Amino acid sequence: MPTQAKEIFEAQSKSVRELLSDNGLGLYLPPYQRPYGWGKDKVEKLLDDTLHGLKNLSKAPDSFTFLGTVITIHDVNHVTVKPIVKSEVPAKVLTVIDGQQRLSSLLILLVGLHNLIRQRAWKVFKGNTPDSTDSARTHLYSETSDMLQMLAAAFYERKNYGIKPPIYPRLIRAFVDQWARDEKLKQYESPIANLIYQYSLLVDNELAARPTDFRPTARQNAGEGEGDLIKRYNEIRTGLTKLSQQKSVEELEDLPPLATLATNIEFQRALFNHELDPELCAWLGELQDGPEAELMRLVMFAAYGLNRIALTVVQGKDEDYAFTIFESLNTTGEPLTAFETFLPRVVMAEKIQDYQDSDAHAYMKAVQGYLDRFDVGDKLQNATRDLLVTFALAETGEKLSKRLPDQRVYMRDTFEGHKDSEDDRSAYLRHLRDTAAFVGNTWEPANNSPRVLPGLEAAAMTDTVKLCLAFLKSLNHTIAIAPLVRFYSEAVHADEGEVREKRIAEFEKAIKAITAFTVFWRATRRGTGNIDSQYRAVMAGPSLTGMSPLARQSAGPGASNSDPIVDAEALKKELAARLTHPKHGAIPNLPSFLADASALPLYKIARPLTRFLLLAAYHDTIEDPGNPGLIIQGKAGVASCFTADGWADETHLTVEHIAPQQATSGWDEEFYGDKETVHKLGNLVLAPNAANASLSSRPWNEKKVLYAALGAPTADDAKSILTSSGMTFAQSTEDLASLSRYLPHLRALGQREDELNPTFMDQRADVLLRLAYTRLKGWLGLELSDSSSDPVVKVDDGEIENAEFDESEDAGAGVGTA
Repeated sequence: MPTQAKEIFEAQSKSVRELLSDNGLGLYLPPYQRPYGWGKDKVEKLLDDTLHGLKNLSKAPDSFTFLGTVITIHDVNHVTVKPIVKSEVPAKVLTVIDGQQRLSSLLILLVGLHNLIRQRAWKVFKGNTPDSTDSARTHLYSETSDMLQMLAAAFYERKNYGIKPPIYPRLIRAFVDQWARDEKLKQYESPIANLIYQYSLLVDNELAARPTDFRPTARQNAGEGEGDLIKRYNEIRTGLTKLSQQKSVEELEDLPPLATLATNIEFQRALFNHELDPELCAWLGELQDGPEAELMRLVMFAAYGLNRIALTVVQGKDEDYAFTIFESLNTTGEPLTAFETFLPRVVMAEKIQDYQDSDAHAYMKAVQGYLDRFDVGDKLQNATRDLLVTFALAETGEKLSKRLPDQRVYMRDTFEGHKDSEDDRSAYLRHLRDTAAFVGNTWEPANNSPRVLPGLEAAAMTDTVKLCLAFLKSLNHTIAIAPLVRFYSEAVHADEGEVREKRIAEFEKAIKAITAFTVFWRATRRGTGNIDSQYRAVMAGPSLTGMSPLARQSAGPGASNSDPIVDAEALKKELAARLTHPKHGAIPNLPSFLADASALPLYKIARPLTRFLLLAAYHDTIEDPGNPGLIIQGKAGVASCFTADGWADETHLTVEHIAPQQATSGWDEEFYGDKETVHKLGNLVLAPNAANASLSSRPWNEKKVLYAALGAPTADDAKSILTSSGMTFAQSTEDLASLSRYLPHLRALGQREDELNPTFMDQRADVLLRLAYTRLKGWLGLELSDSSSDPVVKVDDGEIENAEFDESEDAGAGVGTA
């Protein structure tokens, strides 16, 4: 029979007392729950909300303070409880999926109230029962005793067992706590369970003695969050003490006067579920100061906290349903990431007692180290989602959704497939660690740190590797991370010596192939051209060349490509085949590449791509003496710029328009007949960013003087060019001369005497693209035909309309404004 909605979850609104004082209840924090982390502001808000509700209750007897929804699993079979003494677990275990911060804060509030009420009660009664003839004090004693019992029942429960019934804290945490009747088996090491247990023992040992003021201190080597928990407890204790003494607390409302309680019967019923004794009320109406007044104020506050603070308790059928409910209801809390919910599965698979010394612990700690750089909230969620999307592609070739439920299920199911083999589990977690190491140190290092390849020699980070990484990252080409991780992982775990050196060389070949493929693909399309699907096919198949899927494991039943051959030559052939295939890249020959790339407004489509193409074209070129304005290949080292330093040098090498973006005098009107013309590669140049104010929208006859000066071999040459021109620019001659550097591509433009027009720009684009192609083709093992008889194939790409170019996410890196 199909599952009915009422079987999936049930929801009930309960007061704090109804929830926590339920006989046989134990609240359980699974191991993936974060440590206690409430700050002072949140505890102040809890106190202030309670005070505000108490004030409202004195005017409206149906007033409550609602603290939101607590989402739980009713763990009937105790499958979430680890470690466990099965026969001694509370009768009703609720595993807390969301709400542990609020529950922990409520519990320390109740402990704090119990502690202060005990102190004040001793001052008033000295441990003795009042004379029965003193009705007011007798009833105050009775109300105080009842309140102490109700408070105690909310934070711990005594089990009927043996001469001295054992204490069970209401809330404990997995792995470090264990409910048990036997003193040798019980374990309460988590901050919240330890605080409750230690206070309960203190109370138990002082039933007839002067009570000790409970002031806990953080233990050495205590669990994370204990310091915050104890700080919040002490702040609550201080705040309640001041409130009971009618001292003003700046952040909090005041307690209602005792006279209001004494004269308002509806208020009494709402707080205590009964009317107070008339003689007690008469006495309270006259009380102003002293321990009796302080005691009654605390009892009044405690009564509201137990009976008028409410939560909606949702009990889900299982963990998956509970998380789904949480995500649909959550508006203020921060959901646990898929990594946080994955961690306990690893711990349980390794066995709790063995986990600390296991390889699995080291791998998970490394992943956590990467994620710890992000604050809890959107940044942590996004970082985790992106990491797991990349890992899934590298591990099984799957396109993993960024939805939390899907990611949790993926991590659970793929890991469960390895649960019976320690070696398989280790390989899976090691691959996850490698992915995090690459993302956090190679792809996007923290705090602008230099890129490194963790676990490999520093020499592995060659200049070419740095250049490719910087380009791919600026293009936000995250789909490339997964295949790179596969080659990186193979290198890291290769034996030292010749084998590792070969693997490092394979990694460099792979990143060069990926970079070249990306450049050729993206340069011929208005958008991404669905390039991601090409990489997914590389990772998971089907192949065009017979290459086995690159993912470490095949997804799906019966898969057999565990640890496939990771081969850079095979990758190059596969990517080259995809680039030239008519149903994929559709670039069958060089004329097709040149026609498609030169016709596109690359500046608006992807500026990092534009800059990379220009650097590749300019590298080691000289002015073409037979074609003024153009460049040709020169000797090695003559003008190096296609390097990591060249990429980073946006001071001298920023993308600038030759013909200005906006129509202005001194320029051929044909540049502006089509709004895309000025943004094509032939009209773009790399120039010093600081000279932009002088270049700006000047006419060609002035601009070419500046180009000649900025590309001059020396500052003196630059001054001579500027001075002899007789022209005045926005910047001084000295300032402009100081920006000069031997840049043949700028000198070439400065040597052109003829006017510039779109026809020349098309010719220039052809030259630049040929130079870039020649530079990159070997990276991909590509040899495109350049025959005059080759048909020009136009890429069918209507992915992005021109109006959308300005909003392109990756369009804004390193550009000028002229």
